[in-house]
Amino acid sequence: MTTAAPFIVKAKRSYGTVTYNCQTPEWALKKLRDFQTVSYEDISVTGPNGHLLTEAELVAMVEGCESPAKVVEYDRADLKS
Repeated sequence: MTTAAPFIVKAKRSYGTVTYNCQTPEWALKKLRDFQTVSYEDISVTGPNGHLLTEAELVAMVEGCESPAKVVEYDRADLKS
């Protein structure tokens, strides 16, 4: 029996849908950026909990932040110092 991948990256092409089942947020982020580079349409990333994720949320996961808001807070803190 196979288990579902935690991250699913999908996009539309002229001939149909492309789907990658990714085991890690790093892999999902790479596939998302690959799809953007080749101008695929309607790109979506579904996370382990079944909710859609943004690119910022994936970046935050990869960089070890709790959420994209944390990334903004860190950036603002750097500007104040």
